[in-house]
Parts: sequence; structure tokens; C-alpha cells
Amino acid sequence: MAEHLTFGVQEIVKKVVSLASEEISLVWGFEGELTKLRESLLLTEAMLRDAGQSKDVQAEAVQIWVNKLEDIAHEADDVLDECGYELLRRQVEVRNQMMKKVLSFLSLHYNPIAFRLKMAHKIEKLNAALEDLNNRAGGIGLVARLSTSHDNRAAVLDRETVPGFDQDEKNMVGRDELVSDIVTDLINSSNKRETRPCVMAIVGMAGLGKTTLAKAIYHENEIGSHFNRKIWVCVSNPFDVKTILSGILEYLNQTKAGVKGKAAICESIQEILEGNRYLLILDDVWNEDPHKWEELMSCLLNIKDTQGSSILVTTRSVRVASIVQTLPMRDLRKLSADECWLILKNKALSGRNATLSEDQERIGRDIAIKCAGLPLLAKVYC
Repeated sequence: MAEHLTFGVQEIVKKVVSLASEEISLVWGFEGELTKLRESLLLTEAMLRDAGQSKDVQAEAVQIWVNKLEDIAHEADDVLDECGYELLRRQVEVRNQMMKKVLSFLSLHYNPIAFRLKMAHKIEKLNAALEDLNNRAGGIGLVARLSTSHDNRAAVLDRETVPGFDQDEKNMVGRDELVSDIVTDLINSSNKRETRPCVMAIVGMAGLGKTTLAKAIYHENEIGSHFNRKIWVCVSNPFDVKTILSGILEYLNQTKAGVKGKAAICESIQEILEGNRYLLILDDVWNEDPHKWEELMSCLLNIKDTQGSSILVTTRSVRVASIVQTLPMRDLRKLSADECWLILKNKALSGRNATLSEDQERIGRDIAIKCAGLPLLAKVYC
């Protein structure tokens, strides 16, 4: 019955996940609301699948529920289109200012703070409507049968990261000393030969470059020499232990990607990593449930002869860091205006042997100040 709406909701979910990624949440400053909206829509999508497959639902009540969901989904689509359009408008505006040497950074008729407040209010209303809708679902026989299938994982981990550098990540600015310090700490801690992996968390708001920093650490020569195996897994939401373990196993051996069952996955990981000192990087962790973290660690602790192994976690949450860390966390600082200007300059020149005029540099430095110390914002403005 609900199949005709499933595709539409899935498309909206895809758009929300995209908007909740680092770039958009950074620009608008309401990442929490977008994340909640994404998760609510994932839940309603699961309920839609249930509505189409289950015989134990109240048909008329479900139809009313689906109709209401359709209304909310269309409203969410309009709001997200408005957000996406405004981001595009601002990016084009900034590019035009660089080309035409326009003196003002933003339009005189545009108030970014007012826009953020308006959008945050709209998304909060959508979240409240979805929460109310999902609360009613149980009374009409709908249950969210969330699976850990490949398709569901792909939808949830839309912002999946990999250890390879993107083009604009190769020349990282302002983090060399921090990379060196973290590498030294990881190696020194692993030399203590502790049976339990030491864990360090890199904490920082969206846009500060946590993932880029983790990539730089991953590729340091000292890391490659010290650790026998390096593993990269993007976690994001939700923190599903079996999915994370599957990601670890797939990264270690792609031919094992089809292994089913948590016990079998753990056994395969233990066979591959036995006798190896490894570095595991878990990028974008949101989980604040210590029991789930211990569930993950219980598999890793059963691996034989991996003394001196380390885990590096990137997260936006100090609470997450407090749960996982055995080493002092690293709180990622904002960049200086000069460092943001260097990012803008490098992007503008793109490796060309050219110079900028005084006016171009002045405008660029003004924009660098507007980046508020966030390297990702500097990249977006380029």
C-alpha cells in the first residue's frame, strides 16, 4: 500500500543526508536539527517498508498516517530546496566578488543570521511533526524494522569517508605540528605494549578538518613503519557494532566482505589481525552509549598478540571522547585568518605560477576573516 511513497521519501532522505554533511551543516549552523530530521526520515522510511509488507496493520489508519507523512515530506523537500538554493547563491556571490573585486562581502539586503534562524525554526517544526507521527505509528501496527543490510548502510553512511586525500586536502594548512604530536603520542603509547588498544579522540566542530587531519596521520611514514596494519572505517550514524566490524573486515580483506553474522565477522578479523600491531581510525563517531563501545571493543580485545595497537577516533562530541579515550583528547583549534587566507590563495592559484593583485589579496583576506577559522568554509568559498 505504501510502496508508491517509498521512493519519494527515500529521495528526500538522500537530500537531507547530503544537506547534513560537513559543508551544509557548517554554513548554516543547525547541524543538530538536520541530523535529527535525517534520522526521523530514516525511521519513517523503515515504517513505510513495514506498511507495505505487514498484514497486521490497520489499513485505513495507516493510509491516514501515510498521507500525513506525504504532506510533511513535501514540506521538508521545499525547506531543503530553499537551503540548497541559498548555499548556491552565496557560493556564486562570493566567486563573483573575487572576480569583479566587489567591495561588500554580502548583499546589503541579505541577513545570514535571520536566514539561519528562519530555517532552524522551520526544521524544528518538521522534526516535531515527524516525532509526533512516529509516536503514533505503534498504535496502528507499524514497527521500524531497521536492518543492517548493504542498502540501509549505504543510506545511513551517505557521508562515507576514505583515507585517500581529495585534491583540496593534499596541502593541509596549520596542522603540521599537531600531526607530528599525535603521531608521536600514538607511537609512544603503543610502545608500552598494553594489551588493550590505546584510544585517542580528535574533537572539533564541523568544518575544522578532523577527517583531513586523520588522513594526514594515517599517511605519515612513521605510522606506516610502526604499525603492521592500518584500518579506516567511517562510522557516522547509527553506531551499529556489526556494521563497523563488517567495515573493518572489508577493509582488511575485500574477499571477506560477504561474511555474515557478528561472531563469524569477529573470528575473521581475529584471524587476520592476530600477531599484528594495528592502527584503527574510526572517523565521525557520534555514539554516546558506553555499552555499544564496549561491545565493539570486546571483539578487538579477543585478538591475540596485538599489543601496542591504537585506535584514533574523530568526533564532534566531547561526551564521545570521554567514553572512548585512554589518552588525552585533542581539541582541534580554529585556524588563524592568515591560515584561512593561505587556503583561499592556494585554491585561487591552483598551483599556477601567478600572483594576485593588491585588490585581489585585500578582498581575499577580507573573506578569510569571514571564514571564522574554519578551513572547510575557506574551501567552500573558493
